[in-house]
Amino acid sequence: MLKLYNTLSKKFEEIPKKDHINLYTCGPTVYNYAHIGNLRSYVMADLLYRTLKLDGYNPKWVMNITDIDDKTIKGAIAKHGSRATVENLREYTKFYFDEFLKDLGKVNVLKDEVEFIRVTDVMPQIQEFIMALMAKGYAYKAEDGSTYFSIDKYQKDFGDYGELVGHKFLEGKKIGARVAVDEYEKDNLSDFALWKAWDELSDAQIFWDHPVLGKGRPGWHIECSVINRVAFKGEPTDIHTGGVDLVFPHHTNEIAQSQALLGKGNFVRHWFHSEHLLVDGKKMSKSAGNFYTLQDLQQKNPYAGNVLRYSFLQAKYRAQQNFTDESLIASQRAIAGVYGVLQSGADRAKSNMEAAHVGLDDDLNVPGALAKGSAEFIYQSLLGVGVLPPRRSGDEVQELSGEVKDLAVARLQARRQKDFQKSDELRKQIEDQGYEVMDTPEGQKVKKRLQI
Repeated sequence: MLKLYNTLSKKFEEIPKKDHINLYTCGPTVYNYAHIGNLRSYVMADLLYRTLKLDGYNPKWVMNITDIDDKTIKGAIAKHGSRATVENLREYTKFYFDEFLKDLGKVNVLKDEVEFIRVTDVMPQIQEFIMALMAKGYAYKAEDGSTYFSIDKYQKDFGDYGELVGHKFLEGKKIGARVAVDEYEKDNLSDFALWKAWDELSDAQIFWDHPVLGKGRPGWHIECSVINRVAFKGEPTDIHTGGVDLVFPHHTNEIAQSQALLGKGNFVRHWFHSEHLLVDGKKMSKSAGNFYTLQDLQQKNPYAGNVLRYSFLQAKYRAQQNFTDESLIASQRAIAGVYGVLQSGADRAKSNMEAAHVGLDDDLNVPGALAKGSAEFIYQSLLGVGVLPPRRSGDEVQELSGEVKDLAVARLQARRQKDFQKSDELRKQIEDQGYEVMDTPEGQKVKKRLQI
């Protein structure tokens, strides 16, 4: 039986068998490309899903897509102008949703087995949920026109706000005033917006109307409570996954607003959180110059998605992991090395898989599973890692000079923006420098032209 660490109870707990398991993953905000830290969280959720299937749990996997928030509105206005509409917003976010799906495929997440639900597709249910909270006294409409969740009222009735973070979380903290923005300081205990009032200056023409709530759009936290309820038809969520950065405030507020409506213990039974991915020992950020998307890595290695997945699986999901160029190279070599041992026989592979299975049931202990299961375990795809043949010299992407690299990056950006005339012009400039440009299913490849 599968045993996992529960962030809420701070204990390892067995996942009880029943006819099906409701599995929910906090999905991306589709205003830009996912970075590799995001992808690590989804790979770990995929590993959990594969293990549940392997164990016969019959999981139903649902993921939300946040296509309405401060960032998506800002992006839609930047592209479509100050009169941008809901339709413009959906067009803008659909592009990044589609790119996200491509990235999931490249890191071998079983995306075709996930039910994706966009927030803008459940707006009536969100409004209904908020109205129910108002009827029970846990939500109120303020003078600014927005509707907020009352942490003070919840705490008086339940007394467990912040329990997901820890029992001592509230010590020394006071519940302050209201906060309307979707993302705020981690120690802010202010009432949060369930329905954010429309602002003509900052929101363009992006809003939904309601006779009581008025013109506006949902806050960030309410969406997951509603989508869990919609997707699982009112049943509790058995396992809720996400990155550790979502513990507070997002998941903490999910618990509060859901239990306020449904009662204590009727929302999520088990919380599963993946730790941060560091890059070169530091928190990933654009200002630090260590921010990478999968597209960035594919410029150097067309197999980057598969290799990145293998690299992620070298560490336990609850441990911080440090990503470096060297770790990616080592993973590439390890996968290629499997290619040479595939003739060892099916019987041995089967026994290795059974041994590795024991490791996975122990809180998804992948390093332990790999040690027991050896190469054939990887090859059988139980970890979702494909086996690659050794790379031939002709497949290598050559190191680029500064000028050619800049041209290649500019061309990649032009193609993303569908500016194919500019893309063709940049291709010619690269070729004039003595390089060959290839657009492959894995991405753009640039290498030095062979001299004959």
